[in-house]
Amino acid sequence: MYNVDTHAHVFSQHDHFVENARYTPSYTASVEAFLELLDAHQFQYGVLIQPSFYGTDNSVMLQAVAESKGRLKAVIVVDPDISAEDLQQYHQQGARGIRLNLFGKDIPDVSTPQWQVLAKNLKSLGWHVELHCPPDYLLALLPALKQYGVNVVIDHLGRPAYEQDLDGEVFQQFIALLDPEYHWIKLSGLYRLAPSGQAVERGKKIYDMLKAQGMLTRIVWGSDWPHTQHEHETGYAENWQLFHEIVQNEDERVQILSANPCQLFGF
Repeated sequence: MYNVDTHAHVFSQHDHFVENARYTPSYTASVEAFLELLDAHQFQYGVLIQPSFYGTDNSVMLQAVAESKGRLKAVIVVDPDISAEDLQQYHQQGARGIRLNLFGKDIPDVSTPQWQVLAKNLKSLGWHVELHCPPDYLLALLPALKQYGVNVVIDHLGRPAYEQDLDGEVFQQFIALLDPEYHWIKLSGLYRLAPSGQAVERGKKIYDMLKAQGMLTRIVWGSDWPHTQHEHETGYAENWQLFHEIVQNEDERVQILSANPCQLFGF
């Protein structure tokens, strides 16, 4: 049995960042530090996610994957017109999906000829599309992407805002759209979804909804290390503890930490 942390970031404060980035770090999160945390919490594998402030320059993250000697894989950010040859090269470097970080952006049109080609190439590689966006965006994107038959991974339990009613129409429509044949969801970033003290309650509620929707075999866990913009209020150990408080059944924990992510990322 191999445990996998499916969501973390590495970066250096000294790197070049894209213009007009919503956030840029003032510290370094090294691959060595992440691997030490994996070891301390009995994780064999991890997945690095491209931060928005690097844009489509995935080189820092892929260098970290190379240095990990097979322990890490990556989810990259690319332009929709990327060639099949470039995707294949990224695959050989350990990439297994592309990310759309849509906070502060419009909903993209994924029906274009470029997207039709991209989705076909992603599916042929066994890759997925990772969506980091609010629930109302998911109402548009999940049906639009489903036509391609490509796997979709949803970040941070769909990112409902603090004040969003989980029993309200938008979030319930999102839950109803989830299909275990095509969709995966990350139990991660709980401190982004709830005020302090309510993370367990809201996390449990969403987790129960996901199980009722038949999604247990499609849930994965991620630490979201180093918890950008929330570094002073949480940490790796706190998120590990939150997971145990939300998922109290040991068989379900094994499913989420091992069986599911090994299938999704090919560990």
